[in-house]
Amino acid sequence: MPPEPDRVATFSASDLPEQHRDEFIRDFYGRIQMRLQVRPQREHSLKFNATTLIMPDMMCSKASVSPMTWDRTAELMDDNNDDIILSWNRGGYRLNMPGRGDFETRPGTAAILPMDRRFSIWTEDSRWTMALQFKRSLLAPLVKHLDDIAPDSIGRSHPAHCLLFNYLWSLQHMETPEALVPMVTRHVTDLLAVSFGGVRGAMPPGVRAARLAAIKQHVAKNLHDPGLSAEQVSRKFAISSRYIRQLFADDGTSFSDYVTEQRLAYVHSCLTDRRQALRKIADIAFESGFTEPSTFYRQFRIRYGLTPSDVRLIAMTSAFSDG
Repeated sequence: MPPEPDRVATFSASDLPEQHRDEFIRDFYGRIQMRLQVRPQREHSLKFNATTLIMPDMMCSKASVSPMTWDRTAELMDDNNDDIILSWNRGGYRLNMPGRGDFETRPGTAAILPMDRRFSIWTEDSRWTMALQFKRSLLAPLVKHLDDIAPDSIGRSHPAHCLLFNYLWSLQHMETPEALVPMVTRHVTDLLAVSFGGVRGAMPPGVRAARLAAIKQHVAKNLHDPGLSAEQVSRKFAISSRYIRQLFADDGTSFSDYVTEQRLAYVHSCLTDRRQALRKIADIAFESGFTEPSTFYRQFRIRYGLTPSDVRLIAMTSAFSDG
């Protein structure tokens, strides 16, 4: 499910009359929302579709836009905004910052854009882009010489950078209860501090939360693999299996119990889907990573209090009566 509706703003230029799209993108998205001047690249018309998650002192946008140039001009800098934008792009960026020179980021690597400086940034491929805009005051106490950090200094191979990107990406697709929003903001701040080189020694809670979220994403994509284990995941993420087990223990479960729960939930969703009514239960269980039928049936009944056949029968009977 998506995050809380009142914290999410969604906009698609395709919802506007074609003759007004360019003007709206330039004025609303560019000058009013982003405080940037936007220009299309060469013959491209302006296109823009975005979802923005609003959190305390920061907002995160995921978008698909046409190739364009963004300029932070002297005129727009009259707003005295000193926020910092961290922006990722499918095709990478080229960036000019007067007084500092020219920079280039590789595809999928963040560009650091301080709003209290003039800059011009452009790209040829924005089929996906993600931007985090946050208050400078969040990082200033944690990162020394923040203004001296080069716009292209966060490399794609930087572990904290990968965790930050994956954590933000997952936030765009998960439900975030209102009570947890301040904690999420702290997690993002922790990850920013590590990415910007402001943390030494023990990793802050945000890094642990992001690692756990990344591991859960990996589990979701690999449920079908019967060999999915803490040891396998430890090799994937270059951390110890003991550390992985501790992450899940702190989350109130174990790695194996979490995997089993996700597999059972997947089977349950298939059994209640009328489009899959003719599929064999054993095939669904095997597809979700269960290799021992007896273990699967026992765990399913413990979890749901019914046999898989009963769950399917109830779901299909309800669907038939409703239809």
